[in-house]
Amino acid sequence: MTTVGYRGSPQTTLGRIITIGVLVVGIGFVAVLTEAVAQRFLASEIEVLAELREVRARLDRLESRLADRAT
Repeated sequence: MTTVGYRGSPQTTLGRIITIGVLVVGIGFVAVLTEAVAQRFLASEIEVLAELREVRARLDRLESRLADRAT
C-alpha cells in the first residue's frame, strides 16, 4: 500500500491519474532495487550450484567408467 503523503489527495481526474502513475513508478523502482540486492546475494549460490552440477556430472562419468572396467 502506498499513500500520496500528508493532508489531502488530488481533486481532479488528471491529478488522480498522474498520482497513480507516480505511485506505480515508485513501487516499480523499489521492486527493481530489491531484486538487484537479492541478485547480489544469490549470485554466489547460483555459481556454487553450477559448479556442484559439473562435479556431479564428472563423478557420474567416472563411476560409469569404473563400472565398465569391472565387467
